[in-house]
Amino acid sequence: MSDWLKIVSDHQSELIGWEKDLFAMPELGFKEQRTKAYLLDLFRELNVQIEDFGLCGFSVSIGQGKPHIGLIAEMDALVVPNHFMASSIDGAAHACGHHLQSAIMAAVMRLLYKQKTVTQGKVTCYFIAAEEYVDLDARKQLRDQGKISLLSGKQNLIVENRFDDVDVLISCHTMGATDRPKMEINSMLSGFVYKKYTFVGKSSHAAVAPHLGVNALSAMALAQSAIGLLRETFREEDLIRVHLMSTLGGQSVNAVPAKTVLEGYVRSIDTNILTQVSEKIDHTVSHSAQALFAQVEIESTPGYFPLKQSEELSDVLRPFMVECVGENIVNHQKSFAAGDIGDCSLFVPTVQFGFSGCKGVVHGADFCMDNPTEALVYPVAVTLNSVQKLLTDVETLRNIKDKFKPLMTIEQYKQFHGV
Repeated sequence: MSDWLKIVSDHQSELIGWEKDLFAMPELGFKEQRTKAYLLDLFRELNVQIEDFGLCGFSVSIGQGKPHIGLIAEMDALVVPNHFMASSIDGAAHACGHHLQSAIMAAVMRLLYKQKTVTQGKVTCYFIAAEEYVDLDARKQLRDQGKISLLSGKQNLIVENRFDDVDVLISCHTMGATDRPKMEINSMLSGFVYKKYTFVGKSSHAAVAPHLGVNALSAMALAQSAIGLLRETFREEDLIRVHLMSTLGGQSVNAVPAKTVLEGYVRSIDTNILTQVSEKIDHTVSHSAQALFAQVEIESTPGYFPLKQSEELSDVLRPFMVECVGENIVNHQKSFAAGDIGDCSLFVPTVQFGFSGCKGVVHGADFCMDNPTEALVYPVAVTLNSVQKLLTDVETLRNIKDKFKPLMTIEQYKQFHGV
């Protein structure tokens, strides 16, 4: 057992306490006030540098200069009203394990400080709001009020140049339920575009005069059928997902629906394919509405870019994973899931490694931690060992940076999002 693994194991009960507390205070994105206050309290008595990002979160830094290692922890929950720990206020629940990330990275930073590990260079942990792309009406209101620029936490920090000085970024995420202790590296996450289709028809009496109306619900149903028929053109290797739901089905049971709304995501592992499929879906929806003499308003909002992980950085983490779970390491898995960590990977070498130790369905009503050794101790130890390696091994860090090719500039990113 390595020194870090033993040290973290000795702090397991403390970690479990933080996890339990954070699990019980789920909050939606840009509303993580209790979570933020709780995490800040863990650092108040320490001589660390704290930078407040307002609604987007905060950072904690130890040391100064180069190399500069960045860590990321997400703070938000999502809406799962039937989760056994859901908030009675808005149905928020930690069904994606972001509370685990917060506990993990808080432990990493506290142990780095207490063990006086950072003798050269700098380590910054970003505790970030709003990864889940939900509660969009509230977020758009915040954007309109000038309180945020974009709809996710990391997106805002990117356009504010908060990551400019870091050499690498390390994050982690639950793998969900597994059949044995496992960890994951080099996974690819999809990108997505958010879609909102508002079908506009003409109301009339549903029984007496349906012939005088234009049925917006029928137009929406036709569009959904047409999208279903389009699916056979999707290639499996592009990992395309189109998942939509009706958020408005009509106005009255005895009136022809004059307005309906269909919204959801279009996803793909490939940005170019994502753009093509998005345009195909818009074309299909538009002509389905026209076929029934309805109109449709199309709203497309860029979501997240696909995550392309730095394999050279993953190579640093791998031996420390082996120490924890042996060769039970999932490598190069492609996922339909998405995250704004993908946007970070456009600009800086980035990894988001996976860990086991949970049970239930991710984003489901029964998700929770099951094994604290796997879900807390192991990821903390892997991160600490990796940070120490990167701080002291100049050649390894140089190789990671030399092999990395940015896919976009910050200015191009701002132009893409219109900010």
